[in-house]
Amino acid sequence: MITIVFGRAAQFILALLMMRVGTTLLTPQEMGRVSLVLTSVGFFAMFLVYPVGMFINRRLHTWQNHGVARYYLLRYTAYLLAVALFTAASLPLFYAMGIVKFGLSSAWLILLICGTLIFNTINQTSIPSLNLLGHTGRFIFLSNLTLLASFAAAILLVKIQGAYAQNWLLGLLIGQALIGLLGTRALFAVLKPPSPQAKAPVINRAHVRTLFNYAWPLAIAAGLTWVQGQGYRYLIGNALGLDQLGLFVAGYAISAGTIAGVESVLTTYFQPRLYRTVNDNPQPEQQALAWQRYAGAVIPSLILTVMYIIMMAPQLTRLFLGHKFQSAGIFVMWGALAEAGRVLIGVYSLIAHVRMRTRWLLIPNIIGALLSIGACLLLIPHFGGSGAGIGLVCSGAAVVLTMHLLFARHAGGGIAWRPLISALLLGGGLWASTLLMRNLMVASDWRHLFAVLLLTGLAELGLQYLVLHKHLAAPLQA
Repeated sequence: MITIVFGRAAQFILALLMMRVGTTLLTPQEMGRVSLVLTSVGFFAMFLVYPVGMFINRRLHTWQNHGVARYYLLRYTAYLLAVALFTAASLPLFYAMGIVKFGLSSAWLILLICGTLIFNTINQTSIPSLNLLGHTGRFIFLSNLTLLASFAAAILLVKIQGAYAQNWLLGLLIGQALIGLLGTRALFAVLKPPSPQAKAPVINRAHVRTLFNYAWPLAIAAGLTWVQGQGYRYLIGNALGLDQLGLFVAGYAISAGTIAGVESVLTTYFQPRLYRTVNDNPQPEQQALAWQRYAGAVIPSLILTVMYIIMMAPQLTRLFLGHKFQSAGIFVMWGALAEAGRVLIGVYSLIAHVRMRTRWLLIPNIIGALLSIGACLLLIPHFGGSGAGIGLVCSGAAVVLTMHLLFARHAGGGIAWRPLISALLLGGGLWASTLLMRNLMVASDWRHLFAVLLLTGLAELGLQYLVLHKHLAAPLQA
């Protein structure tokens, strides 16, 4: 666990440092353009790549045990190339329709979007697969190396070619590609070869049917999740312009990066154990118990993290965003609440993945997509970027509530309420202590900023240990 914490802490620091440098080198308009390109990548990835990737996560241990993982992963690479070709053929039409004004040529769009689809997916399949198979140290090292290489390449290209979105994105892509290839080599080195007497596996109609039955509901649900969680960026860009979109995304990214950092520590430690448990114990009762333990570790920790981000939003904005982005502080709060909804949706979605019933995800995601777009369309003209924040928070809360009502009975009734209440009380105590400390420390220079962040950060880590220590002592044993 110590390796995971320190490794993920380094990754978190690198990600936030990238945000600081990016918002210093690029204007809000260019950051808005970056977000539109990444959102477009997400559109194709969520519909066409994510469902197959989740199927790989669900089956990887079984494939490894039978020595056929290499075969199926190579077929997955061929599938990625087909997805990239389809995307390349679709983008000129998408560009010509003028739905979104990227301010980039179609050639740049094809290069950045298709390249990211291929190489970021390879990176994010091979390296996390090492963790699922128990090679956590290599996973941590290569994950951090990806960020470092992408960061260095992006800065270099911006300095040489100019402070434009396409140069920043191309640098990120180069880093993802280089380390993704290293990750693939490391993964294939630990995959079991098939036994000499075993026949080469053949993907038959039954295999395709199993994948299709798993993936098609997940594709629709993931696409709807994209509409709910990222579609608002097109609306802000069209209604308010790229400058306001850049400010919103920058503020949101502080919360998203912080929550993703905590989430990655928890999922790196607990999720492989969850998947091993459900693979080894097909009984619904044992699978429900495994999910309860997983949720009981993640959700209280999430509560503490969200409360910390909201109360420290002014300090986090000043530290991690450039001078041109200091007005984005209000969006940090909306980002924290919206990202809390995203993580909770992910936790409840695991019930459907564990039970191999991904069509259960359709109704909640339809509700979330409709509420998100409808609320943003209604509120953005009146409240600007905050209208998008309100829409995202309300839609996320609606999806979580719907999932709890529909899925809880399949997970032993859901998680216990006592750990959640304890986390809220602990977070409230930290909040009160922070307000008192701010009043006592009247200075407003950088020393004051670092002192407040250091003291509250140490207190936050202590509270995280309080809510997680029993799970660390007995992790997810069915």
